[in-house]
Amino acid sequence: MAAVDTVQHLGTEHGYRFFESVLEKSDDARTLHGELTALGLEAQPERTQLFSVFSPDSLQSIAISVTPFSSKDQTQEGGLSVSEGGHAQAVVVDIKDRTTIAAFEHLALQDGQVVRSKHDTEELTRGREGGKGRASDGYIRELAERVGKVPAGRHLVEIEARQVRSLASVSYNTLLGDDFSQSVHDKEEITALQGSTRLVAEIGLFVLFRTSGSACCSCSCSCWGSSSCSCSYAG
Repeated sequence: MAAVDTVQHLGTEHGYRFFESVLEKSDDARTLHGELTALGLEAQPERTQLFSVFSPDSLQSIAISVTPFSSKDQTQEGGLSVSEGGHAQAVVVDIKDRTTIAAFEHLALQDGQVVRSKHDTEELTRGREGGKGRASDGYIRELAERVGKVPAGRHLVEIEARQVRSLASVSYNTLLGDDFSQSVHDKEEITALQGSTRLVAEIGLFVLFRTSGSACCSCSCSCWGSSSCSCSYAG
């Protein structure tokens, strides 16, 4: 079964309402929302992307929201991902020359405390064979495990790596095509940013593999490429 068959993009029509609802119920989401705001990033809930992901392993579907955050000077961008069970994670990316993702920071909750891990993107791209193609799942998993696992605070639905890649790519490119992105970037910059789709998926996988307790997923991708994975199930 192809990943496209198990990841349904529901767009923004219900994204805002879902995000507001789960934010009210999730301590993790509110905490990370506050962390991103403290960094000077402004939430853009009206751009929230909503997905339904079916897990072939768990035989369950789960809704996942992806909410971008934007800085005024566009040197940092963020994304907050929250799933219907309340599990949340976030990523902040450093942007160089308006179009280059130079570094990323993963933010998660462990025992009620925010855990941060910051990395140059070269740590991921070194896993690409000959500098081309994409870094393998195995390479990204090893990198994430060296950094250290973050135990999940609740039961997580099993999500596959290929689903993360699909969700990240769709989120990222959809946000790049919306009115906000078109108002901030010219066509050449949009084209340059689209070239980072592969990197966005790799960041998503890094976060996926850092989460202990499940191959969990939900990709937070702002139009500049922040990507985080978190997927929980309130069962």
